[in-house]
Amino acid sequence: MGELKKLVEEGKIKYIGLSEACASTIRRAHAVHPITAVQMEWSLWTRDLEEEVVPTCRELGIGIVLIVLLDEDSSGVSLGQAENFEHNKLVFEKLNLMAARKGCTFRN
Repeated sequence: MGELKKLVEEGKIKYIGLSEACASTIRRAHAVHPITAVQMEWSLWTRDLEEEVVPTCRELGIGIVLIVLLDEDSSGVSLGQAENFEHNKLVFEKLNLMAARKGCTFRN
């Protein structure tokens, strides 16, 4: 973070963001230099960031940029892993039908 802070001070970069960071890492980084955004997977399948990351970002005024991967070529994110894709696709379709019956929209 110290090196990134220097780059901001030199005018070489304008903002600093983090990807897939836990709440304690976000706090430590933000103490060195304000973090603009944190990139995270957040979906029906991945809700754990709501416990600590979302409240931390809200408290510190940090935006959250969502990662949403649904294609079979995705890697590294549980939702998009090939072995999970077909199962998750079926779950998504069932949720879409349930939402339609209730007069709601469902978006991933």
